[in-house]
Formats: sequence, structure tokens, C-alpha cells
Amino acid sequence: MAWTAFALVDCAAAPEREGELRHYTQQDTLLHRSLFTGQPESDLVQASPWLIELPWGAIQRPVHHWLTCLGRQSSGVTILASATAFDPLFQHLQTKLDISLPDGSLALMRYYDPRAFLRYCDVLTPRQQLDLLGPVLEWQVTLNSQDWTLVRADLERPGACDADTQR
Repeated sequence: MAWTAFALVDCAAAPEREGELRHYTQQDTLLHRSLFTGQPESDLVQASPWLIELPWGAIQRPVHHWLTCLGRQSSGVTILASATAFDPLFQHLQTKLDISLPDGSLALMRYYDPRAFLRYCDVLTPRQQLDLLGPVLEWQVTLNSQDWTLVRADLERPGACDADTQR
């Protein structure tokens, strides 16, 4: 199965991050878009999460070095592997931005923040994790040079979702 690598970068983590993102994506002419595009939060583009399609090949591009640097920081970075194209993945991630609260109001689900994603993994059931993953095969978070990976195949193993009843 062919797959594509994507980065999910939370620009709210640092004021300079959006400018850096634009620099590296333009330098390598990478497909990228703010997840807040077309959303009520669209005026917060400088602090929004961005999806970036990463280049293929064995040659490391400047964007790879930048992402490695982000992974060394406490705010981290997320790398996704998906068999789907940019637009369907983007649309899926946009649909997961809002969560309904018990009172019926909506809140922003900051799954794109690597620190928040790790906390979500502690409270979401395997079925909920699969729903969040959607077309993502692997969701890798790197914080302070440490990697955590959520793998779709692990959640789809027989019995993996049986843990839902234990939560």
C-alpha cells in the first residue's frame, strides 16, 4: 500500500512558527493549508494548526530539518502517514476540530497539539482513537526528542476494541 507523509504543525505553540512554516513550505513548494480555513477560527491563522504534505525521497529537505528541530522542543510536532491524498485527509481533520460538550455547546479539540494528543490517547477508547485517526495509518508525536506512535493496525487487531467496555 502506497502512503504519504504529512506534518501537522500547531502554530499556537510559538509566535514565529507560522512564519517558519511559510518559509519552509514555499522553499520546497509543499502543499499546505491551515485547518482553520473556512472555520469560525479562520482569522487566527497565525495560531492555527497546519497540514503539510511532505516530500518523498531519500534526500532530506530543509523542512525535514525544521520538523526535527520542532520535535526537540517541549511543544513538539506530529507526523502522519496516510494512504489518502491531501484533500480527503484535510477534510477529515477539519471534521474533528469541534467536540460537543455535555451542555450541547462546542469546544475546540486540540488534537493537533502534540501535548494534548498524548492526553487524549489516555482517555479515548480504542474506537474513539480509530475515529480520530480516520484515514491515518500512523500518528507519530515527537516531544523533547521522544516519539510516541499510534498505529491503526494495532487498534484494528481482534480484541483491541474490547477495551472500550473496560473504560
